[in-house]
Amino acid sequence: MRGIFLCLALIVLAVSSAPRGAMAHAALVTSEPAAGSVLAAAPDQVELVFSEPVAPLVFRLLSPGGGPVDLLGVSGDGARLTLPLPPDLAQGTHLVSWRVVSEDGHPIGGTLSFSVGAASAAPSIGAAEDRPLGVTLGLWFARVGLYSALFLGVGGVFFVAWSSRSTLRAGALRRVLTSLLGLGVASALVGLGWQGLDALGVSLSALARRDVWATGLETSFGRTAILAMIGSGLGILALRAASLRTLRALASVAMLAPGLALAATGHASATEPQLMMRPLVFLHASAIAWWAGALLPLAFALPADRGRAALVRFSTRAPFVFAVLLISGVVIAVVQMGAIDAFWSTAYGRVLVLKLGAVALVLGLAVRNRTVLTRPVLLGDGRATRRLVRSIAAELVLVVVVFGLAASWRFTPPPRALARALPPIELHLHGEKAMAEFVLTPLASGAATVDIDPLDADGVPFKPQEVSISLAPTDGGMEPIRMVAQRGEDGRWRTSVAGLAGTAEWTVRVDLLISDFDKAMLEGRITLSASP
Repeated sequence: MRGIFLCLALIVLAVSSAPRGAMAHAALVTSEPAAGSVLAAAPDQVELVFSEPVAPLVFRLLSPGGGPVDLLGVSGDGARLTLPLPPDLAQGTHLVSWRVVSEDGHPIGGTLSFSVGAASAAPSIGAAEDRPLGVTLGLWFARVGLYSALFLGVGGVFFVAWSSRSTLRAGALRRVLTSLLGLGVASALVGLGWQGLDALGVSLSALARRDVWATGLETSFGRTAILAMIGSGLGILALRAASLRTLRALASVAMLAPGLALAATGHASATEPQLMMRPLVFLHASAIAWWAGALLPLAFALPADRGRAALVRFSTRAPFVFAVLLISGVVIAVVQMGAIDAFWSTAYGRVLVLKLGAVALVLGLAVRNRTVLTRPVLLGDGRATRRLVRSIAAELVLVVVVFGLAASWRFTPPPRALARALPPIELHLHGEKAMAEFVLTPLASGAATVDIDPLDADGVPFKPQEVSISLAPTDGGMEPIRMVAQRGEDGRWRTSVAGLAGTAEWTVRVDLLISDFDKAMLEGRITLSASP
């Protein structure tokens, strides 16, 4: 029993010791210096502010006439990171390449440009590369393997322990469950390596690097991998247990792993409010493991007439488990989707539609099994038993399809995250009398916020008497939208605007009232991106 308590302690440690820095799919909101700004003197640091807390990964500086330099000593508090710069930066345009990871396990990156003294030709950083196919496939297969081990393997051991240990007399079932649990350990290890590759944005050739594995372990997926390995290991030990008491104890502790592992990372568990979403994910995953875990033992036991008692228990409790599964799943989906049109307008929504279709088929088979086939099977009808086994096999196939669809969510941020991660549009406006940094941050509703940093002709911030803004489509399809900005405590002038949905090109005009008799009029153009 001391070994069981040790395993419980390891689970608690895995849950509590992982980094807590980030909470969702993040996006860069603003920076200091602002993107495209021209500074009179070289800054000693760069500040990056994200829409959500993040954990730092890789930062590099590219300067005129020089190669990339790694920026070390990055510090941060939640959503704000501070990057120290080398002293005495050369005149010209510099690029800061950044890469961070958010709590849902997704790495994001970008490049910030600023100039010292005057703008120059920007250093070449090469085209941004897509995730290598080998990394994508590795991430996907690792998740399918983890789901199979946690739900079918661990859930299967738990069902056998508490429903009918006699089903383990089938050596084939023991071998299948052991293989699934071994797959869980292997998938967790593969997932750690491939997570590190993806986080650092490197190819498969870097798999032997220590920092790749360390990075994978430091992300939130590291918790999931550790919990999955502990749960799978406990399941293997349970299958070898000599007594029913030990089998049930090990299986019960292992049964915590599916819920804890999925609640430790991913889109759903990273959503606010955390106090609601993580327990919901735990309940959802635990219900899947209880129900899906029963399928393999029943499929092996029923043909040999050893599973009738287990079938009775399963049929009696299944409706309550399904209720937990469906209610928790509906709430999670509602929070993640945000809007009805996201079901067909986003990749995440389309995957969810396919997943719901597969789940509906599984539910249809389950209802048919319970209402049509269960009673004849309990009465000893051999034909009904064969039909039920074939139906369970079909359920298993559909369950694996569901696992594959759920694993693809690793590459499709939910509409909730996309709506909060619409990238800001930054524009440097330049005139003879003054300059301004213009930042328009689109919102999911089609509205936007506008921030203005006024600068004098030398690029030094100053305080105009008034800042007014005009936005108009360049095609002349509507009258200009006019606004007067208000100065905030940080010196920025802010306002909001509605009705900017679409992808049209807009003309931006910023009027800076320098004095009662002097005004600077600055113009530029922006192109709005379509909302995800």
